[in-house]
Amino acid sequence: MNELKQNGVRDSYECSECGKRYTTSSNLARHRQVHRSLTDAKARRCPYCDKLYVSVPAFSMHVRTHSQACRCHICGKCFSRPWLLQGHIRTHTGERPFRCDICSKAFADKSNLRAHIQTHSTRKPHVCSKCGKAFALKSYLYKHEEASCLRPANESKTNQSTNNNNNQQQQQESTCNLTFGRRLIHVTISV
Repeated sequence: MNELKQNGVRDSYECSECGKRYTTSSNLARHRQVHRSLTDAKARRCPYCDKLYVSVPAFSMHVRTHSQACRCHICGKCFSRPWLLQGHIRTHTGERPFRCDICSKAFADKSNLRAHIQTHSTRKPHVCSKCGKAFALKSYLYKHEEASCLRPANESKTNQSTNNNNNQQQQQESTCNLTFGRRLIHVTISV
């Protein structure tokens, strides 16, 4: 349980439901809420619209959408914070004011830019236990493991079968979809 990760940080709190690990007990407690059932006694119902939430922070944020004056003038969607509304409006306008200094890719949200910048790093401490692919962000590793890693743990990186005629390696291709934030990415993987 107190296993030292490659980047030197201890992930000493593990979720008994799914095995995800966290560095603090409060992060684990927050995560555990995702495993609650809608019938759980701790589930909360919105007094304004009857939506049901198992996560207390998500419930609190939702309730604020009814009492805050943060409504999109284009589509009518409500937000709990003015800065969330401002970011949402960019989905309508296409504005992307946050630009990567390395590759010039632009983003509508500053947090997406911060995550993107880490993809340029050569330091990728989060490694898939199935295929060995490394990621700069733990969230990218989780997405990879949940949605796209198709390789069994004991299979090598390249398929060692050879063609009878020309003794070349054969490759199999698998296509999958990854979702990072609001963006859907189609990926073809050769194994």
